[in-house]
Amino acid sequence: MSNEFRPLVQVLRELKILAQKRSSGFAYIVTEDNHSCIVRLHQGQVQEVVYRMLRNEEAVQRLSMVSAAKVRFESSGIAALPPGRAPLSEGSVEWLLGGFEHDLGGQQYQYSPAATPAPLPGASASPAAPAAPAAAAVNPRARQALEQVALNYLGPIAGMLCQEALDAAGGDPHKAITQLAGQLYSQQEAQRFSEEARTALAALR
Repeated sequence: MSNEFRPLVQVLRELKILAQKRSSGFAYIVTEDNHSCIVRLHQGQVQEVVYRMLRNEEAVQRLSMVSAAKVRFESSGIAALPPGRAPLSEGSVEWLLGGFEHDLGGQQYQYSPAATPAPLPGASASPAAPAAPAAAAVNPRARQALEQVALNYLGPIAGMLCQEALDAAGGDPHKAITQLAGQLYSQQEAQRFSEEARTALAALR
C-alpha cells in the first residue's frame, strides 16, 4: 500500500479489496491533517471504525469529510469484535464498501502542502505570528499505565485512543480517563475501567 496521501476514494477502494479477500486485521488510515482512523476487519467483514474519539456511525460520517489519506494494513488473527460491542451498522458498511463511489467517485484531489503567499510589492513585512502553544507534556509512565489498562477494554486501538484523549485533555491523565470511559459501551464497563486506570496512576506515586 502506498505511503503517499491520495484521495479518500482510492483509500476506500483498497479497503474494499481487503474485504473482498476476506482479510482479518486492522486498516490504519492517516488523514492529511494527521488524524488516525482504525478499521477493524474480520474475515472480510467491516466490524468497527474508530476515528478522532468517535466510533462506528459517527466515525464514518466524520471520515467521509476527509479529502486525502494514506493507509496501511496489518493482518491479525484477533480482529474479531469483542463480545458486547455493537457492530457497525449495515448502512455504514455499505457506504465503506462501495456506497462511497457515489459521493466521492468524481473527486479530483491533488495533495500538496499549503504554499505561503508572496507579499504584495511595496507591502511592509507583517509581524510574525505568535508561536503555537507547545503540546502539553505527558508523563510517559502515566501514559503507559493508562494504555495497559485501556488495552483490556479497547483492544489494539487503545494506544491511539489514549494519545488522542491525552491530547484533548491537555496532557492530564485523569481527564483522559473520563474521555476514554465515554467510549465504552456500558456504565458498568466504564466504571470498572475508570477505577482500574485511577488505581494504576496512583501506583506510580
